[in-house]
Amino acid sequence: MKKQFSFLKIKRENGQSMVEFALMLPLVILLLCRILEFGWVYGNSLAVQNATREGVRAGIVAVAQLQNNQLVTDRINSMIPDVVENVNISIVYSNPANFRAGDITVTVKYTIDGITPFSALFTDGGAFNLSAACTMKMS
Repeated sequence: MKKQFSFLKIKRENGQSMVEFALMLPLVILLLCRILEFGWVYGNSLAVQNATREGVRAGIVAVAQLQNNQLVTDRINSMIPDVVENVNISIVYSNPANFRAGDITVTVKYTIDGITPFSALFTDGGAFNLSAACTMKMS
């Protein structure tokens, strides 16, 4: 009968947790960065939506169309966060012949740069192209 060595029965798992940690760390970091990115973009998006709504509210009490357009644009530009870039404001009246008789629709298209290095993996050049719109009846 052969004698079995006792050291062959011992399982060596000293480095298993380190290997698992090394495999999972990039995924955890990516997940945390995406959570931060989503919060950053969502928070700034809410700020632009609020600015758009406030711009429309300022515009529904206007007397002259050209002054109204400037009032809406100024109100929106004063409220949007500094991180928002490439702002394009579009103002449309449902009744162009008599702008006081219809609705006003304001659309704001804008860009927000990402804050993590991983944003370039999921977007074009690391920038998020977003828009906000609001419609109200002229009073």
